[in-house]
Amino acid sequence: MITRALLVLALSGFSSGVFCQFISKGKIEYERKTNQHALMDDDNAWDRMAKNSVPKFITFYFDLSFDKHKTLYKRGRVPETRQNVYWGLFDGDNIIASDLDVAQSVTQKNIYGNAYLITDSIRKIEWKIGEEIRNIAGFDCRKAVGRIMDSIVVIAFYTDEILASGGPESFAGLPGMILGIAIPKMHTTWYATKLQLAEVSEKDLAPPRRGDKFTGTEFREKLSAIIKGYGERSQSMQWQMML
Repeated sequence: MITRALLVLALSGFSSGVFCQFISKGKIEYERKTNQHALMDDDNAWDRMAKNSVPKFITFYFDLSFDKHKTLYKRGRVPETRQNVYWGLFDGDNIIASDLDVAQSVTQKNIYGNAYLITDSIRKIEWKIGEEIRNIAGFDCRKAVGRIMDSIVVIAFYTDEILASGGPESFAGLPGMILGIAIPKMHTTWYATKLQLAEVSEKDLAPPRRGDKFTGTEFREKLSAIIKGYGERSQSMQWQMML
């Protein structure tokens, strides 16, 4: 992790004895952690047995490369310890390229062996910014609360010291970079672990190209057909796949 002091020395200008820090490009690592036991049904014998064979929490890592105008989010390093994944947990192996200037994204989703390439507008969220401050990866981040998919509450923490108004997965729209996300209904959090100060080229931010092409509306219709028949788990699976 890069400390606040090193960031200031590397990136700041000095005026009248005060350092000011503004970061316009780099790469952020996010740790996504899910309580997969909470996704199980205690009334289901299979789920009760599964709790003995899978860990309570499962972790994935993702990288977000960014400049002031664009971001690219994709799978990062492999966890050091092997993890058993509950079958009802979608691992979210997405590649998401966002153009913040035109509020458009291109997303590659891999679902049950099939690749989908979705062009859509960046999700609009009515954020309510609060007063709470939390330190994440060395940055003081302000809390904001919003909703997605009508009923899913999202708790975000963002810093205005990073100029791009992006974040993990498809989250964006705050006055700075989102370094923390919690979705209680999905029992999942995303928190930045470190920032790497690096040059970011157009190639690093190039959108994915593999997969059958869909608009956002077409993909949502397709997804409804994919998960049809999964019964009580279908809604939870849809929430995960729509991120």
